[in-house]
Amino acid sequence: MGFYFVDPETYEKYKDEVLALSHAVQINFQEHLPAAKRQPGFSDKQIAEKLKLEEKVVREIRCVAERDKYPLDEFEEAIRFKEKACREYSVKGMSAVMEKYVKESKSKTDNKM
Repeated sequence: MGFYFVDPETYEKYKDEVLALSHAVQINFQEHLPAAKRQPGFSDKQIAEKLKLEEKVVREIRCVAERDKYPLDEFEEAIRFKEKACREYSVKGMSAVMEKYVKESKSKTDNKM
């Protein structure tokens, strides 16, 4: 894959909107909200369609903007979280995140009996 470049004017014009629409900023995606109210981010392709840009332009803007917005320790923490989830999955067959929902579901089923 070759190097791709977005001119600084395009980057500045769209960076905030691309980030806001992407998975990088997960507004209203908290687990306490009902599923119908959650609003996960869009894919690069969906953002490109919405903003009438090329997908590769959106991808470049998003990648650079994420690195501009978040400090390195945020990425390192995300890597640790993912590694932990993978290790838990290999031991338990599910991540700790899903385990919570399975326990809740089982206790509701047990309480109905």
